[in-house]
Amino acid sequence: MRPHQTHTRQAAFDPAPKLVLFDLDDTLCDYDTALHTRIRYAFEPWFPSPDELAAAVRAQVELADWEGGEHFSSVFARFGVSDPDAARLARERFVEDRYRGLRLFDDALDVITAVASHVPIGMITNGPSDIQWPKIRLLDIEHLFPVIIVSEDVGVWKPDPAIFTIALERSGFAAHEAIYVGDSVVADVPGARAAGIRSVWMNRARRTWSDGDPPD
Repeated sequence: MRPHQTHTRQAAFDPAPKLVLFDLDDTLCDYDTALHTRIRYAFEPWFPSPDELAAAVRAQVELADWEGGEHFSSVFARFGVSDPDAARLARERFVEDRYRGLRLFDDALDVITAVASHVPIGMITNGPSDIQWPKIRLLDIEHLFPVIIVSEDVGVWKPDPAIFTIALERSGFAAHEAIYVGDSVVADVPGARAAGIRSVWMNRARRTWSDGDPPD
């Protein structure tokens, strides 16, 4: 991801939103840390050195192969792991506990509760249905969101504005009445903008912004 320029504007929305839609991964739950935890667990038997293990995990994360482990073999080859069964066995470890280490951020429930006490809320999340729905239920937040849109369910993925439009239609509000809260500079902010929805960038990593027009 490209470096970002500092973006510090903080202002109340005018008019105030009548609907707040949230992203899930790395907005409400710490998917990034859980991903690193799962890859580390999958790789540990073949990397006894902590430094080499950390380097291999970083190499895997950079491939953005988040769910299936299809690139494990190339990472193992890069680091000289010669066991022909290593990548297969690592993939088995990777998928056997898909939600290892997954947690809500400490502030998530407080934010959800506070916002929901003022306006309706909803969720839009990218991902396979058989991964995202069990994740939502594991986190015990399904009951908090009257509307939840999982991309595979509706056949369209962020940043396509159509998925935001679906959420609006199911919530009963117009685009100008809503805001969308998400972390992704690729999927969340530009997708919301394309749908005519004002955006909030959840910048937990304290990055700076340089990917086109800034969030609202």
